[in-house]
Amino acid sequence: MRVLAVLYALCFLVNETQAWGIRNGIFHNSIWLEQAAGVYHRESRKGRYQLTYKEAKAVCKFEGGTLANYKQLEAARQIGLHVCAAGWLERGRVGYPIVKAGANCGFGKIGIVDYGYRGNKSERWDVYCYNPNTKECGGVLTDPKRIIQSPGFPEEYQDEQICYWHIRVRFGQRIQLHFLEFDVEDDTACLADYLEVYDSYDDISGFAGRFCSDNLPEDIISTGNVMTLKFLSDASVTAGGFQLQYIAFNSSLFSQNDTSYFY
Repeated sequence: MRVLAVLYALCFLVNETQAWGIRNGIFHNSIWLEQAAGVYHRESRKGRYQLTYKEAKAVCKFEGGTLANYKQLEAARQIGLHVCAAGWLERGRVGYPIVKAGANCGFGKIGIVDYGYRGNKSERWDVYCYNPNTKECGGVLTDPKRIIQSPGFPEEYQDEQICYWHIRVRFGQRIQLHFLEFDVEDDTACLADYLEVYDSYDDISGFAGRFCSDNLPEDIISTGNVMTLKFLSDASVTAGGFQLQYIAFNSSLFSQNDTSYFY
């Protein structure tokens, strides 16, 4: 009986070891990969750090999710979630995930920047929600090729949306965004509804452009293997939305005048 138990334990450890690892330049955990993509960052429509713990729970609940816990946030970080903004977690904990160390984010460290459990639930932070069944609005994308579209597309998007897409492809690759359809509320300064693109892990650095109206943006090519997209809509007036495709390609094949990857 003891021998069988030992053999069972060894098999379990082998399977666990095989479940984790680097494949195609991206860290994977077969148990958590799909679920981790359900962890996402939300901020108040008023801006960063405006949510009390009670309000943060309400934001996640409204979208059919719950507050993410530390383990879920770390699993998402392992496949590329990098957000330079502290947010509420389950049971009143606060933290944020860092993939790449930087002087202006994460105190130069990699991992979960953990502020611990907060005694004052009236403190104001962002929030990290968990909903593995809803990936329409944002998420961590590691596929080499994918279509991204506004919530509800081809129907009009709704008011007061905030969506982040964090694209992570293999090291040594770059990302090309190709816009297929684009119709976002026309505003001279793009202050109402807009799509922002960042050549970065987050929306702190690497700003590549803010887009609105029905003019189809030109293709955008990253300088590295990561990009971040942020879509925001205000409390009034909506439009048809957008659809775009990204594709990963090897840096060695890059030509400034070559946009044949999509054709």
